[in-house]
Amino acid sequence: MFLTAALTVGGSVLLGLAARKDDKNPFFVLGGLALLGIAVFMRLTGTGPLLDSVGFAAAELGAGLLIIAGMVAGKKEQARSFFMLGMGSMVLGVVIILLRGSMFSSSEQVTLLVELGPDDSYEEIAAVVEAHQGVAERAFPMVDLAEDEDLAQVYLIRLPKDCREALRKILDLDTENVDHTELNPTFSLDLPATEPIEEMLPLDVLENDPLVGSQWALEAIRGHEAHALLQDAEPVRKAVVAIVDTGVDASHEDVSSVFGESPGSRDRHGHGSHCAGIAGATTNNGLGVASLNWEGRFVTILGFSALGDNGLGTAESTAEGIISAAEAGADVISLSLGGQSPITPKVMVDAVKFARKRGAVVIAAAGNSNIDAKKSVPSNIEGVIAVGAVNERLAKAPFSNTNSSLSRPISAPGTNILSLRPGGGYVKLSGTSMATPMVSGLAGVLRALNPELTADEVYGILKDSGRSVAGSGTVGTMIDAEQAVRSVLDA
Repeated sequence: MFLTAALTVGGSVLLGLAARKDDKNPFFVLGGLALLGIAVFMRLTGTGPLLDSVGFAAAELGAGLLIIAGMVAGKKEQARSFFMLGMGSMVLGVVIILLRGSMFSSSEQVTLLVELGPDDSYEEIAAVVEAHQGVAERAFPMVDLAEDEDLAQVYLIRLPKDCREALRKILDLDTENVDHTELNPTFSLDLPATEPIEEMLPLDVLENDPLVGSQWALEAIRGHEAHALLQDAEPVRKAVVAIVDTGVDASHEDVSSVFGESPGSRDRHGHGSHCAGIAGATTNNGLGVASLNWEGRFVTILGFSALGDNGLGTAESTAEGIISAAEAGADVISLSLGGQSPITPKVMVDAVKFARKRGAVVIAAAGNSNIDAKKSVPSNIEGVIAVGAVNERLAKAPFSNTNSSLSRPISAPGTNILSLRPGGGYVKLSGTSMATPMVSGLAGVLRALNPELTADEVYGILKDSGRSVAGSGTVGTMIDAEQAVRSVLDA
């Protein structure tokens, strides 16, 4: 704090002036002590940790005493005393500050995921967890043993960072009670920059959504032609598309009428709302943008918040979102999230299995690092449709990860995609995050037309009806909404 430093210097100068004279000027003495006292008081009562305040106060006081020592250098005994006191005070201050930093580092809280055997209970490991300052809770309390023996036995343990590895080693040796331990990696959203493009209004389209002329992607996937088929089609039932993301602004004008009751009904970040609009914005309603959800008759959108308002999430929070979506009856689970991980977290693998066992089509973004997505979770999990991005030139987007090494590659437009912004309005974003809900929305329409389609059959239709574009060998065929819809209607 600049003010306390200035007061310390001022007080020290006054005391130094007093100490240089044999007849101490009471004004200098009292004034100097007052300024030093005020500086120390301000330090100790200011914002921030108390130990930090004490440390900085001691260091500043030490600096002041060294100033006095310099001013009375002609009086060796006095100078020596002030110098020793000053150095001692400064050293003490530095030690306190370093000690506090060490304490803060050691007390940083992290998490560990521990899976017990189906016949084991937490009480069997409670003592060793508590000995390492850990606090545990069930990671997925919504799942019972009858539903999934693995997920029901996963515990999330919060503990100091410097205790995690020691506890993990002990638990890994406890093979009688512990089936698996793993870290809980953090994932963050990584969107490439959006570049402005020239907008061209289609001359003759069915949709009356005012911004449809800015949606190049709809034309690229032959969405207008798909709408011509869907306007006269009747869904067997509305399909449920779950957006597992930062949540969805359920009150937005272009999604409110198709949003179903679900926990992620708010979105302060914006990413989830953008994805929701791509997947299922009400189309031909005279508002905003168009999706494949003609007149809102084919898809219901649900929101689940796996990522926080800052766009950060973990393996556990993502798995929880997938599980919750599956239990809510999602036909399609859209995951525009994830990141690189040398080891695929088991909880995410188990969550995908849980969802697929309940019939959900799981679709995930391949990532935006222009590398092989084989280490990109959750798109690299078996059974997940991995989505790469195509640009306006109908070629692989430069940022898109490749997904040809994965078992279910597909691609869709992912650059300069116009969709919802929380609080009203619309915005363009780019990324495989945008390509993913485009695939998810189409998968939802297919499920609405034929709810009996399996997840594997849905992928087969997307792949076989898709079009080859430049780079399809690395990101899969690009979806063709018209051909996909026609193949189901004609079946």
